[in-house]
Amino acid sequence: IVERLVGEVLVDLLDREVPLCTSLTDCGAGGLSSAVGEMAEKLGATIDLALVERKYPGLAPWEIWLSEAQERMVLGVDPRDVPEVLHLCLVRGVKATVIGEFTGTRRLIVQHGSEIVVDMPTDFLFDGRPQREMIADLEPHPTLATTSRRVADHAQMVCQLLAHPNLASKEAVIRRYDHEILGATVIGPMSAPWQTGPSDGVVIVRPEDENGFALGIGVNARYGLYDCRSMAWSAVDEAMRNVVSVGADPSAVALLDNFSWGDPSRPSTLGDLVHAVEGCCAAALAFSAPFVSGKDSLNNEYESDSGVRQSIPPTLVITALAHVPNVDQCVSSTLRTVGSAIVMTGLTNDELRGSHLDLLLGSDHGGLVPQPDTTAPLRYRALYELVQQGKIRSAHDCSEGGLAVALAEYCLTSPLGLNVDIRAVAATDVVALYAESNGRILLEVDPNLVDEVCARLGLAVVLGSITEDPDLHCRTHDTQFCVRRAQMVTAWSGAS
Repeated sequence: IVERLVGEVLVDLLDREVPLCTSLTDCGAGGLSSAVGEMAEKLGATIDLALVERKYPGLAPWEIWLSEAQERMVLGVDPRDVPEVLHLCLVRGVKATVIGEFTGTRRLIVQHGSEIVVDMPTDFLFDGRPQREMIADLEPHPTLATTSRRVADHAQMVCQLLAHPNLASKEAVIRRYDHEILGATVIGPMSAPWQTGPSDGVVIVRPEDENGFALGIGVNARYGLYDCRSMAWSAVDEAMRNVVSVGADPSAVALLDNFSWGDPSRPSTLGDLVHAVEGCCAAALAFSAPFVSGKDSLNNEYESDSGVRQSIPPTLVITALAHVPNVDQCVSSTLRTVGSAIVMTGLTNDELRGSHLDLLLGSDHGGLVPQPDTTAPLRYRALYELVQQGKIRSAHDCSEGGLAVALAEYCLTSPLGLNVDIRAVAATDVVALYAESNGRILLEVDPNLVDEVCARLGLAVVLGSITEDPDLHCRTHDTQFCVRRAQMVTAWSGAS
């Protein structure tokens, strides 16, 4: 609740011709010490901790300075605007107080009443401390030759994938909280209007506006077991696909990272972290999408029953926040029209290591995890332009579980079904159906526009069409199979 109120205050302060604050940051790790310290780097500041709002009496100065109490922001405000800022906070029910000022002395002075508890030059704070030296093992993880992956029953495998906790419906969690507030949600986490399948990204806009923003998430920790650099790129690519798939502008995206890692004092763990950061940087440059914030959680380890110290898999969550210039042009992942063509843009490669297929098969069958697709940014730009021109009816990204799961999820979004032929996707059925290659999005297209859409995307294949029959019918190199809608719904939602 407080987070929501703070957000509303920030909109009040910033969404105007002349914003009422000139700088701001949140109180995260380190509390006021890092928030104020970062803001005062070039100017210096004087802070009185006795003026800070506290939840509890009796806190020592160092506790106030380092407290990481949540939902707090530090704002830089022109003294002439302070009364208006305090009034807006009061109206929203948010506590606010003046705790100090920027001084221009390039010194950080922290007082508690009349007692000075910190006095140091900001130059020393940022540049004078000794640098910590750590050892990273940068050798890549060992490769493993590909061994045969066999799927005896594709219809059964699709249902098993849909039922896996990583892929199954999250509706129970979504519905637990009020996730659509003030009529501002254009595309929600469940695909409208039937609310029976997943969305890729979500789109939010204030009711009085035409433009809004989209949010997308990318994560797959299993790739990090084998190749952290590629894992990071894949997470960025997935987050980008999620926002582009709903109509966001790929040239107006900001990224956030969230690293959950083991003990970085272990050289191999630190090496994985270095590789992941390199992957983030390379992907951000390729997509022209800057990282604007993030956080990390290190030392996520535990001791097993046998006394062996275990680390969680190296995990990176990427969030994409993207501008949506016209929410009326947004597309969802809901199948819309019988007879529409289904087009897949992107290239499917033999990249099955770390896949959910391997997870269900129960062993590492080797090969490559999904590799960076350096051609994807241009296709996402072309797709965005097609969406803005109204030439895409719906879209759904291919990610965990590969094309097989993406097709099944597409069927779940409406009472309609699909009839597809995946032989042009890859040379083998297993790769075509279950590879999790980057850069791929399924599109619903008017049959009369297919040639134009494929030409403008540059790398696309027509898979089939939407049917009134609600099931998924698929022709492969070796067989044909059908997954009934009732089977997909039961597997994905857990309904009996």
